[in-house]
Amino acid sequence: MTITKNLYDRFIPQGSRREAIIHTISRGFNILHHEGLISFLNRVQFKVSWQAKVAFQGIRFKLTAPGDSKVIEVKDIQSNLKQQSHQSTIDIVICVHNALVDIQRCLASVLKYTSLPFSLTLIDDGSDDDTFRYLSDFAKEHQSSLLRNDQALGYTLAANQGLRQSSAEFVILLNSDTIVTPSWIDRMVTCAQSDSKIGLVGPLSNAATYQSIPEIIVDGDWANNTLPSNVSVDQMGEWVANYSEHLYPEMKFLNGFCLMIRHQVIDEIGYFDEENFGVGYGEENDYCLRARKAGWQLALADDTYIFHAQSRSYKQERRRELSERANTMLAQKYGQLIIDEGTTECRENRILKGIRSHSRYIIEREELLQRGRKYFANRRVLFVLPIKVSGGGANLIMLAAQAMRKMGVDAQIMNLHAHRPSFESSYPNLAIPVEYGNIEDIPNVAIHYDAVVATFNPTVSWIAPAFKQRSDLKVGYYIQDYEPYFYAPDTDLYQKAADSYTLIPNLVRCVTTQWIDDQVQHHHGVPCHIIGACLDTDLFWPRPHHDPIWPDRPMRIAAMIRPQSERRNPRMTMEVLEQTSKRYGSRLEIILFGCKPSDPGFAPLYQNFPWQLAGELRPTQIANLLNEVDIFVDFSEYQALGLTAMEAMSCGAAVIVPDYGGTHTFSKQEENCLIVDTHDKSACFKALQRLIEDHSLRQKIQKNAIDGAAQFYPELPTYNFLNALFQDEK
Repeated sequence: MTITKNLYDRFIPQGSRREAIIHTISRGFNILHHEGLISFLNRVQFKVSWQAKVAFQGIRFKLTAPGDSKVIEVKDIQSNLKQQSHQSTIDIVICVHNALVDIQRCLASVLKYTSLPFSLTLIDDGSDDDTFRYLSDFAKEHQSSLLRNDQALGYTLAANQGLRQSSAEFVILLNSDTIVTPSWIDRMVTCAQSDSKIGLVGPLSNAATYQSIPEIIVDGDWANNTLPSNVSVDQMGEWVANYSEHLYPEMKFLNGFCLMIRHQVIDEIGYFDEENFGVGYGEENDYCLRARKAGWQLALADDTYIFHAQSRSYKQERRRELSERANTMLAQKYGQLIIDEGTTECRENRILKGIRSHSRYIIEREELLQRGRKYFANRRVLFVLPIKVSGGGANLIMLAAQAMRKMGVDAQIMNLHAHRPSFESSYPNLAIPVEYGNIEDIPNVAIHYDAVVATFNPTVSWIAPAFKQRSDLKVGYYIQDYEPYFYAPDTDLYQKAADSYTLIPNLVRCVTTQWIDDQVQHHHGVPCHIIGACLDTDLFWPRPHHDPIWPDRPMRIAAMIRPQSERRNPRMTMEVLEQTSKRYGSRLEIILFGCKPSDPGFAPLYQNFPWQLAGELRPTQIANLLNEVDIFVDFSEYQALGLTAMEAMSCGAAVIVPDYGGTHTFSKQEENCLIVDTHDKSACFKALQRLIEDHSLRQKIQKNAIDGAAQFYPELPTYNFLNALFQDEK
């Protein structure tokens, strides 16, 4: 077996074009075997069409004259408004065929969590006597409409009965095996009213095909995503809403288990197709295709979660038969290609991938917050953070302080008086209390807290007098780099940075990566707590694009340029970008950020190529920029972590990171990024060239990057940090 693998690796190297060809052929045979010749030919047609488009656009941009270098403005991320109490008229239609326990739970949740105005119509589609009696009593007690079919007509006909009864602005078809959650109807209406072109809206769920979170497929079948026993449906609904970015992504299909329809759509395209889908299954997909053809958009209310018990009115075998029949009818009516394109979009859409990736950690994040409140609530922690403007390290301190406050910790920041104007400009509307003072004031302020935290090597010496006043004061050091490397060896600044790790007895040293721990251990022989890395996963998401996407525009490459920081390799970065620009010309757009155009260190750098300079950016601007780029490069000599690369990954960009340093915390070569020896300019250029030319590799990395970054949410390192500070008091 080892010999075979060695031969395979020799003749088909990992990441080579040969390997890509072998995988393509293998996928083709699988599609041919499992989906048939027609589906295979449709996919081939789609692939050839896409490649032709890429080639044509590449030629078009190649023939375009290169643009001029310029300074650009990047706007802040704009989020959709959160849900408000709806004022629209709503009709809720629930079709019932037996499954009494399910409908009892469904109606109880509707009564509990649905805000007025709304009306309720029940369609009893040939249920047994017990179910019919329950529905009759419910309708009388709650002034609901009840229509009864003595014989089961099937879901499509029953749903149409309800739709024909409705005259409200919106009608919601809700399966009887669902459980709704707080504010569900307000959130769905807010989504629908965010754009007048939205005609159909669906929510997230545990089991709703492409609307399922966190998984859509498990073991080759649609996922059920069962909730843990300690998490209620109500809790999950509230947590999904709390962590949502209210993106309302456009969908190609929506699951019919909970489908909101604008009445104007019904007026325009009519009701479900009873002739072709009268027995049920496929009717909602047909309706989605008809609505799209008429110019309406479909949207996902990504702040709404509704539990789905998965069609208990039908046995599993019957469900499979109906589903296969529906797929055949849809293909005959519309052609398999449009269906394949729609399902591929639902499966691969980067925004949906972001929603699913982030949803995997919702429960973990909430459990950490609960644990933090249990052990650390009412502690007081002061971060000494002497900064003027926002930066990656400062942003992580902000995230830690915010997470602490959610855990019930009174976390505050102390900055210097001289920094106040620029600091408040960089962090407007900061939700963390900030105290200002001079360096000599820090000890007298610190002694009134349970713990004080240094964030930069000089702050350790500023805090030291406080420890002399209160020997029981917890003193932490949030270490994000090995700071002696910032300075020339044998200088006073180098020595002070080195001394900071051992200056205070019992100093609680906390680092974000193994690499930093290795440096401290190697140079000073003292241990650190590895608390883990994080980024602002609530800000850096894949979002809808403002501009056309590649290949309908040139490929965009972004890089951070810090002229005053040699370890960030600004000169070589610009050299590689210049070489790349000369190779590909107008097929690329190169966007720089991290310094102002007036920075005296920027002018001497290589600039003989068209670039766009965005300047120094706030986190909300960086998130907007990274959302619009295809590739982000970090050619630093080393990175203790590589925060901006993680942020770019979280937005769905393919990144290149330095091999030396702490990037291995999150990077997997040729899976979610490319790792390169940044001391070798040729290697950097070749890595960037691969991402530009190898579309399959780049797209695979972009897809995996979203999953790879979502796991670095801030609650875990924050809990670990508090645990390190107060471990003897738990």
